[in-house]
Amino acid sequence: MKVIWAALRPPARAAIGALLLTGLAHAQTTVSGPIRTNQTWAASGSPYIVDADVAIEAGAVLTIEPGVTVRLGANANLVVSDGALRAEGSAATPIVLTSASDVPSGSPAPGAWGNLTFMEGAASSTRLEWVQVNYGKGIRIQGASPILNYVDIRNSSGAAIQVDLNSSPSGVGLQASGNAVNGISVPAGDITGNVKWNLRGIPYVVASGEVSVGLRPSISSIVPATIQQGETIDAVVTGFRVGGVETASFDAAGVTATLRPGATAATVPIRISATMEQPVGKVSLSLQTSSGLVKFPAGLEVVPFKPTVRVTGLTPSVLRRGESGSFRMDGTYLNGATVTLPANSGLTLSGLQTTETQATFTLAAAADAVSGQRVLQVANPSVPDSTATAALTIIDGAPRINTDPSPISLFPNGKNNTVTIRLSAADLIDNTIALTSSDPTIATVTPASITVPRGQLQATVQVTGLKVGTTLLNMTSATLQPISYQIYVGSVADNTLVDPVLARPVGVVLMKNFEPDGVAIAPPVGVVLLHQGAAPGGVINASPVGVVLLRDLSNSDTTIVSPPVSVELRE
Repeated sequence: MKVIWAALRPPARAAIGALLLTGLAHAQTTVSGPIRTNQTWAASGSPYIVDADVAIEAGAVLTIEPGVTVRLGANANLVVSDGALRAEGSAATPIVLTSASDVPSGSPAPGAWGNLTFMEGAASSTRLEWVQVNYGKGIRIQGASPILNYVDIRNSSGAAIQVDLNSSPSGVGLQASGNAVNGISVPAGDITGNVKWNLRGIPYVVASGEVSVGLRPSISSIVPATIQQGETIDAVVTGFRVGGVETASFDAAGVTATLRPGATAATVPIRISATMEQPVGKVSLSLQTSSGLVKFPAGLEVVPFKPTVRVTGLTPSVLRRGESGSFRMDGTYLNGATVTLPANSGLTLSGLQTTETQATFTLAAAADAVSGQRVLQVANPSVPDSTATAALTIIDGAPRINTDPSPISLFPNGKNNTVTIRLSAADLIDNTIALTSSDPTIATVTPASITVPRGQLQATVQVTGLKVGTTLLNMTSATLQPISYQIYVGSVADNTLVDPVLARPVGVVLMKNFEPDGVAIAPPVGVVLLHQGAAPGGVINASPVGVVLLRDLSNSDTTIVSPPVSVELRE
């Protein structure tokens, strides 16, 4: 049956129009709120009207069928919080997410609705294909990795896509037009995990700042943080990954920086100078490091010139109880300065001499001085209202140097023998010990110096016997008492007998079938009993008071080194 619209009377037209509008109204679906169970937005229910935020939660899956249109109201967002969104259209039947005002009689504008957002909880099965996103604020991806294939973003008030530095979205065939940024906006910052930038079709855009792969270097402080006009100071820059520094500079022409030795990954020593003409105020530091350029805005303040007593160093910075030593203090305005010691510190100061940049003096610590740090107060009567401090650490008395073995007994065979240099106790500082042989034609020692690190007890050296005789192993140190130990080099080639005592305090050595080139070491009060000692090249070292008893010693190449007071019995 045909209905001729023009032939109908006005009341009939109104009735039929109402029926048609009623049918159209039933063809749309209004949705809002959380989705916590699996849902499908079918083509038969399209368009879907979203008048408030829709969030996919609790592992739910929202499926949108091809050809569906979703119209979102002002500021409404579609968020994948904990679950999956599967919107897979086709080239012929795309899925459209657009503004509620995107209708024939409407006037949609960029930013008319919120974002399509993928949060960290978005499942890996989240997938969009042949989807149009129109008139919103763009797609936002935070810690998620959705798949976006043939997604077309148009007329967004923001970037087409915004990603953070923890996201790894992927996809092909992306398009963008009419957006504030027709690309993928990436913020400045540090990428600290494994991510992939794998969206294709539109560019990734870093609008400002830098993106660092790995934590970028940073500066946390400059100490001291102030400098006077006309002053030069030594400062330490502290930060993260500032090692391998190449240059240091300030953003003010009147402030210069020079690198000093000793930079590490966390600290950079620098020397800073400010001219008298440099205006007061804060200036910024830049370091060019092996990890990149790092800046410290307003990290140093230039203050008006004022005579100021400063202490930049105290050398040495430790003193042992019961000892004295010479000290040098570096700084500024030290000419005529006084140094005041803490009360009841057990310290005494003498011989103070000063110049503009240096003070020298002698400090002595009583044997019962308390260990720990002591603060020396420095003042100058010519510079009122200005004082400085220097830190001195009092430590225990020096440990003794010993050798193992002691004394040292060698053959003149040119071979290296390991000798342990041992401290009587672990020390609180590093100790460097220089080693020499009094007669290097008899025995040599290598290396020429060793360092026993703080908290350690020993180090080893190599001692080599060259010819028969005795010499001294001399050990000297700036931090330990010097000492010397005997080196005995013995041989039987010309009937010369030279050898030391190396043994326990009291003991007996009983030997049978003496091995070739063997060494019998008796105690200070001891007995060596040797049966059938027929081995060539053997040496028997007796004791200061001892007995050597041998039976069947038939090889004349075995040497008996008699003690100062001894009984020697041969059978």
